[in-house]
Amino acid sequence: MTSSVSPPYKCNIYKGLPVPNFITAERYEELDTLHKTRDDDVFIATYQKSGTTWLQHILNELYDHPQGEKDNINEAVPWIQEASQKKIDAMLSPRVFKTHDIDRWDWILKGDKIKYIYCYRNPKDVCCSFYNHMKRVFVGHYEYTGTFSEYFADVFIKRNAAEQGWYFDHLAGWFKQKGNPNILFLTYEDMVEDLRREVLKIVEFLGLQCSDEKIDNVVSSGMFDSMSKNPTVNYSWRDGIAKDPNSKFIRKGKVGTWQDELTKEQSEQIDQLTKDLLEIPFGIRIRDTL
Repeated sequence: MTSSVSPPYKCNIYKGLPVPNFITAERYEELDTLHKTRDDDVFIATYQKSGTTWLQHILNELYDHPQGEKDNINEAVPWIQEASQKKIDAMLSPRVFKTHDIDRWDWILKGDKIKYIYCYRNPKDVCCSFYNHMKRVFVGHYEYTGTFSEYFADVFIKRNAAEQGWYFDHLAGWFKQKGNPNILFLTYEDMVEDLRREVLKIVEFLGLQCSDEKIDNVVSSGMFDSMSKNPTVNYSWRDGIAKDPNSKFIRKGKVGTWQDELTKEQSEQIDQLTKDLLEIPFGIRIRDTL
C-alpha cells in the first residue's frame, strides 16, 4: 500500500487514508466483492472515540444477544472491517456491526432496508480521548510517541492524517444523509445527558418491542459505572498487552474533559472548523459541554 499520506504512527493506508494496521486492503476488497447484506442488518457507525462500545453493548442487550453469550463485545458485535468474512457469514440474524468506515458514508455497505445508527461526539473530547487511546493502546498498534501538542497539530487537526480520515469530513459525509429514514443520528452528549431517552429513540427506530423493565435493565447496564466494571465491554481482556497496564479503555465517560487538556488556541481552532464545516452548512449544533 503506497500513498503520499505519511502519518506519524503505525497504520495501513487504503485509498489515500490511514486505517488501523490490522485492517487490510484485501479485507476491504473482500467486503466489496463477497459480502452479502441482509435486510435486518444494523450498523453502528461512528468516528473513533464517540460511543462505539457503548452502543455495541446497548444494541446487543436490546436484541437479547443474538450471537449468544460472548466473552467480549467485539465477538457479539464485530468490527466488520476487522472480522473474517467466514465469521460474518456465520452470524445469526439480526446481525449488528460496528464501523468507523473511512471516507464517511460513501464507503459504507448499503442495502435498502439496512439500518444505520450514527453517533457523533464533540471534536474537542474526541481529540483528547483519541490521543489517550493512542498512547495507551496495545503493543503493536500505533507506537505513537508524540506529545499532545504534536498530536493535535500533526494528527487530529491535519486533514487526512488521523486514522479513518479527518473528523470534520467524516461527520460532514454522514450529515449529508440527514433525512434518510434508515439513519438514526445520536450524539454522545445526549446519551450522557439522558440515556433512557436515547435508548427509547433506538427502540423506536429499530421497531423493537421492549417492556419498561427491559428498558430499565438496558439503561442500568449502560451507565458508566456498570460499563467500566463489565469485563465483556471494558477491554480488560486486553489489559495484559496494553502499554500502560494501569490505564483503562473506558476512562471517564464525561462531557467537557477537553477543558483540562486543550489550550485556548487549540479550542478556538476547533471551534472555527466546527462552525465553518459542520454547524453552518448543516444547521446543527455540536455542544462541547452539558
